[in-house]
Amino acid sequence: MKVRGTLEFRDLEGGFWQLKAEDGKRYTLLGRIDAKSGASVEVEGLLDESGFGIGMAGPQLKVSKLKKL
Repeated sequence: MKVRGTLEFRDLEGGFWQLKAEDGKRYTLLGRIDAKSGASVEVEGLLDESGFGIGMAGPQLKVSKLKKL
């Protein structure tokens, strides 16, 4: 799946990356994030809606590609 939105870094339990999508949904991002908080990006990856990670902040999106917009 591909999702566009804004990157946010959450400083909770060691920190995690989250994507606030253009439609208002939030996804916890798993994988290497090579961008700064606040950046507009397009993320491509696999969605895992079966559970929540340690941040309890939305479904997990396993990032395979991240493109800065």
